[in-house]
Amino acid sequence: MQFADTHCHLDFCQFDLSRELLLLECHKASIDLIIIPSTKHGGWDKIIQLGQQFHQLQPALGLHPYFLSEHSESDLDKLDSYLKHFASSVVAVGEIGLDALVGDFPLQQFFLERQLDLASRHQLPVILHSRKMHSQLIKSLKKFDLPGGVVHSFSGSTQELKQFVSLGLSIGVGSVITWPGSKKTRKAIQDAPLESLVLETDAPDMPVVGEAKGQSTPLNVLKVFESLCQIRLESPENLSSALWENSLRLFNKSNYTFF
Repeated sequence: MQFADTHCHLDFCQFDLSRELLLLECHKASIDLIIIPSTKHGGWDKIIQLGQQFHQLQPALGLHPYFLSEHSESDLDKLDSYLKHFASSVVAVGEIGLDALVGDFPLQQFFLERQLDLASRHQLPVILHSRKMHSQLIKSLKKFDLPGGVVHSFSGSTQELKQFVSLGLSIGVGSVITWPGSKKTRKAIQDAPLESLVLETDAPDMPVVGEAKGQSTPLNVLKVFESLCQIRLESPENLSSALWENSLRLFNKSNYTFF
């Protein structure tokens, strides 16, 4: 079985001293694809460099809504330039989206839709952040012709999940399903089309059950998978195979040999 972590902030400084050893451990555990989404333009160069240095890592570039106050309109022009210059290595535009805790919704929407437009023009999938903003995000998504994407760390109802899937989006299955109290999300993931699901950790911030916040690593994708096996009807072998193929298809890596 092979596994992909489709959302892991392995560029964060807390991994600087352990990153190479951690990637070796991931390879031993058959975690052979890790997508690194960015948050601010200042981190793009490091993410590109990591993608060049480590075969498992694939970079995504974008402006995260949580850091709205640090973004400028010129960053969007820089993003366009980076997507052109690094077209052969960047696999997605992200992490982008809307966040109810940030405020200034019009400005959030401006940055989101400008980045959705860039993703459409460069024909790249999007990695979407949505915190209590699913309906508003869906309205924006409907305006653009996108080649796919993933709703990162999905937490919501079956109906919300169906709306995203109807737009051709994948669903990021993360640590929230390891928490028994997340009944609504677990039910939605249980009933979701298998071809729409991919695994993720959102390391280092999103803990699995029993773990302290900030301690997550991409190795936790195995714990997320174990929890998924408990709520899905497929055999672990069929489930893992489908999740791997879904991840390769989402990021246009179906013909790529990782190891």
